[in-house]
Amino acid sequence: MTDSAPLARTVFVEGEETNLTAFWGVIEKIRQVHALEHGTLTILGEAHPKQRLGGFSTDRGFFVYGAVEAGELLRAAHSALVRLNNGEPELAIHPQCGTNLSVGLLAAAGIGLGVSAILPRRLVPQLLGAGFSALSAVQIAKQLGTLAQRHVTTALPRNLEVVGVRSLTDGLGRSSHFVQTQFIG
Repeated sequence: MTDSAPLARTVFVEGEETNLTAFWGVIEKIRQVHALEHGTLTILGEAHPKQRLGGFSTDRGFFVYGAVEAGELLRAAHSALVRLNNGEPELAIHPQCGTNLSVGLLAAAGIGLGVSAILPRRLVPQLLGAGFSALSAVQIAKQLGTLAQRHVTTALPRNLEVVGVRSLTDGLGRSSHFVQTQFIG
């Protein structure tokens, strides 16, 4: 897991520092909340392996979709925060993260375009190339997704605290929760 503060300092352009600082600040908040979301879902998954949960991060907290009690979710979020900041950064990497799917699709498209460009423009070679591209992308998607999570979409929640949990229900009666966070310091 990386800390993006040094990178933020190198991308500023004179006169644009304010806009870039604000933009990078929001991105950094989302990355930290995303790591906390993954850690929380991992802890809940350890306690209830058959439970199906999903999440979505914002710069102010994260949503958890699925059947979980608010108190248990709050305890899991606090535990994840402590564990992430005390030497368990692997909690921030989740195998079911949407990053893995996105990276896999991007890899498939890239490999597909490359293979298509070098193969003859006939149906059979192009179909074989498409199959090769899809299989190749499936093979590398998990590893690339893990790298993307570790270095791009998550960051250690070093100045984050959990404020509370709000229980929500959508129009179809499905339950969800919002874990509110705030940045300190």
